[in-house]
Amino acid sequence: MKYLYSFLLVGLLISCARPQAISTFPATKAHLQDGEQFYTINGLKHWVKVKNSQQQTTPVVILHGGPGGNNYNFERTAGPLLESFATVVYYEQRGSGRSEAPKNPEDYTLPMLINDLEVLRDSLGAQKLVLLGYSFGAELALRYALAHPDRVEKLILSDPAELSRSNMLVQIQGFYSLGDSVVKTGIDKILKDTTELEEKYGCVWGLSNSALVDRFLFVNQEIAARNREMWKESKLVNTGLMAKVYIKNNKMDLVEKATGLPIPTMLISGVYDRNGGLHTALELKKVLPNSTIKLYENSAHFPDMEEPERFAADIKAFLSGK
Repeated sequence: MKYLYSFLLVGLLISCARPQAISTFPATKAHLQDGEQFYTINGLKHWVKVKNSQQQTTPVVILHGGPGGNNYNFERTAGPLLESFATVVYYEQRGSGRSEAPKNPEDYTLPMLINDLEVLRDSLGAQKLVLLGYSFGAELALRYALAHPDRVEKLILSDPAELSRSNMLVQIQGFYSLGDSVVKTGIDKILKDTTELEEKYGCVWGLSNSALVDRFLFVNQEIAARNREMWKESKLVNTGLMAKVYIKNNKMDLVEKATGLPIPTMLISGVYDRNGGLHTALELKKVLPNSTIKLYENSAHFPDMEEPERFAADIKAFLSGK
């Protein structure tokens, strides 16, 4: 695949056993201090950056998308606005961004990612976390909350794009709606072949050039251009390995599993999100009894970049209980 920001690669790998949890830091609040450092979690160095620890609020942990993305862009857009009123913890998942990759390329299963996050919570000395996940990070946040509901104070799920079969179809439809005659003809041909949906999905992404992907992910093309500039300046690469493992091993429907979860949750979605986030957010709103939804009229998949001031204001109000 050419473009790795959301769920962009398809492949087959087999998961392996979860390693024993290891942290280089004991559970003490003395370690919730500003700055960048690496936490050794399950034998891998994970990049962590803490900002505004003097607020002494429940840490807001930022979970990036991908799978296999990073927080570089978020740190430079919505992130500073959140830091003005909350203790923010930027965290990059195993093999993502500035974090160390496992030697075994199969070690990217959801149970491993959930366990990594639990070890991080313990290492930060936090009894509870506020989880702010965007795109795939929203799914990881919700799945962690399902596994450890007593450890999550609140959930903020921004464009929660689970890579389900229905969301694959939503994405394919999105590309078709935006594509020119060449793209539309190519998609028509792909959909008529006898391959599995996952392979069709990958082929559709392969048809898409950078301009089409930008229109798919953003309403404002100036912001899309700035997004690409930050990708380049970060020098961070998504290998696609996590996405391959995810697609092979994830058999649990997110909406079905989340039904009835009582944790206070704010769902955020751009109304032009063709990446599946709007579809998933609307479905989650139906099954989460203590949830609210915010729709952003000038955004697609990244309202944190297209409407950052409103994004931060909504989160501030949600955290304060307003």
